[in-house]
Amino acid sequence: MPVLIGSYADQISIFDDDFKPAGPPIRASSPSYLAAGPTGVIYTVAELDEGHVAAFRPDGTPLGSLPTGGASPCHLAVTDGFVLSANYQGGSVSVFALDPDGGLAARTDLVQHAGHSVHPVRQSAPHAHQVTVRDAMVYVVDLGLDEIIHYRLTPGGTLERRRATSTTPLGSGPRHLALHPDGRVLVANELSSTVATLGPDFDVLDVQPSVLVPPAGDNFPSELLISPDGTRLYVANRGNDTITTFAVHPAGLSPLDEVSTGGTWPRHFTLIDGALVVANQHSDTVTLLELDPDTGVPQPGRVVLEHPSPSMVLHLP
Repeated sequence: MPVLIGSYADQISIFDDDFKPAGPPIRASSPSYLAAGPTGVIYTVAELDEGHVAAFRPDGTPLGSLPTGGASPCHLAVTDGFVLSANYQGGSVSVFALDPDGGLAARTDLVQHAGHSVHPVRQSAPHAHQVTVRDAMVYVVDLGLDEIIHYRLTPGGTLERRRATSTTPLGSGPRHLALHPDGRVLVANELSSTVATLGPDFDVLDVQPSVLVPPAGDNFPSELLISPDGTRLYVANRGNDTITTFAVHPAGLSPLDEVSTGGTWPRHFTLIDGALVVANQHSDTVTLLELDPDTGVPQPGRVVLEHPSPSMVLHLP
C-alpha cells in the first residue's frame, strides 16, 4: 500500500511499501500534516500564516482548497463528512463539510480559543496543536493554554463547547494525545518533556518523563502512538532524537527502553508492518525501527529514505 510523506518542502511524496517512488510528487504548499478520507481522498494542511486545507485524489488531482481562518494549521481529523483543522498560531479550530466525492464544500465553523498559561514565550497565547474525534466528541489539545478542550460536533458541522480539562502542572504544554481502547487518554507534554496518563474523565493518573536518558539540552516530545494491542506506548523525542517505549498497565506507564531514531528531530511516526517509520525533520531522513515481536521494543533506526524536511508519514489502507 502507498506510503505518503508530508513535508515542509512543498511536496507530498508517494512511495510503495519498499520505499521506492510510486508516482510523481504532489505539489502543495507546506503540507506538514496529511489525513486520508474514507473515499481515498488525501487532505493536507498548508502550514502558512494564511493557512488553508487542501484535498487531492490519490493520483494527485487537486479537489480544491479552503482557508482555515487561522494561521499555521498543523493537524487534521476526518470524520463523518467533515474535516477538522487545528490552527497552531491562530489558536483556533476549523470545520469543513465534504462533498460526496470527498472534496471540500464549505467551512462550517471556526472556533477561536482565548487566554494563556505560564510559559512567557511559548504560552503567551493559545496554540491549538491537535484535534481528535471520538464518536461525536472532539478533543483539541492546546499547548498555549495547558488545556484539552472538549467539543461536541453537531450534524451541521458546528462545535459546541462542553468543557476544558487542564494538564498538570501548568507549563506542561500538551502537544498530542492518544486514546487508549480502555478509555484512558495518554498525552505528550512538549514543554515539560513528560507523558501523562489521564482517566476516562480526563483526570490525571500518572506523569512520567518522556525519556530514560537525561537530555543534554532541551527535549520536546512530539508524536505518540499506542500499539494495536494496547500494551505499549511509543513516544518520539526531539532533542534526544529517540523513541521511548512504555508498558501500559492499569496504574499508568512503565518505561522499557529508549532507542535512537537514526535521524534528527523526529516530528512524526507511524506503524507499518511491524516497524515504526519515522519522519526526521532536521536530518532530511525517514527511518525504520523494527519492533521485537516478543517485547514490542524497537531496534535502533536505519535510514530508508532521504527526503527534504519530512514531517509526516501516512500509510494508506
